[in-house]
Amino acid sequence: MKHACHYASRLASDSLDRPLTLWERIRLKLHLSICNNCKNCDNNLKLMRQINELMRINDYGHIRLSEQQLKHLHQALDSDTKA
Repeated sequence: MKHACHYASRLASDSLDRPLTLWERIRLKLHLSICNNCKNCDNNLKLMRQINELMRINDYGHIRLSEQQLKHLHQALDSDTKA
């Protein structure tokens, strides 16, 4: 992994736990605009966060997803395996 990608993936992860500084947001957005691998990483982190939130809302593991949510989840997972 290139240094820039390593830093960008760290910022993407950090952004889920804390507000990024202005400079961090600019660097992350700029890198994501040119790097599809890091963009996929960022999307996957956000997807995992959403799934985690669903699990907490629905009593830790008793997830009830709508058909549309299931379709979106499968599409996201399929697109990542093809990348």
